[in-house]
Amino acid sequence: MSKKLLEIKDLVVKFGGVTALNNVNLHVSEGEVAALIGPNGAGKTTVFNIVTGYYTPAAGDVLVDGTSVLGKRPYKIARAGLARTFQNIRLFEEMTALENVATAADALNRSGLVGSLVGIPRSRKDEARSMEKAHELLTFIGLDHRAHQLAKNLPYGDQRRLEIARALALEPKVLLLDEPAAGLDVGGREDLLRRFA
Repeated sequence: MSKKLLEIKDLVVKFGGVTALNNVNLHVSEGEVAALIGPNGAGKTTVFNIVTGYYTPAAGDVLVDGTSVLGKRPYKIARAGLARTFQNIRLFEEMTALENVATAADALNRSGLVGSLVGIPRSRKDEARSMEKAHELLTFIGLDHRAHQLAKNLPYGDQRRLEIARALALEPKVLLLDEPAAGLDVGGREDLLRRFA
């Protein structure tokens, strides 16, 4: 039996007097591809926002790799192995495609802010690794030729692909894609699935 990487238990979410989610249960196991499908307003993005720490549920629990992440900050949940894209693209518009992905890769570095500011050797190695990983992911997602273009100047589909590359830079155990279809052709989806297989 495959290991459960993401588990949502008895999730309840209320906004004022409205119950948006009521006793939602689901899990995603290692090597599994799952889809959360429903009409607009059904609560799909709300589930993503709970799982990634942007909202707090009224009840229930969220486990990543067997450990509860409920109440943790989004960056700690990302470090626990869960990354996401957003329904409405959220890129650093004034940064290049390469810088967007390298910034995400930097989140895994251990040299820290002070080390970066002082320029210790470990920090320089971390930065070089982040840039190398960013180029690799841009190549994988088909955007390396746009590495030095500002994110705001990319076509919509390329912005969506860039957001996926940025999420992959976090080396997640689970990748949540909120409305991904706009940026991926059929070949792109197959390549993405192979990367996680």
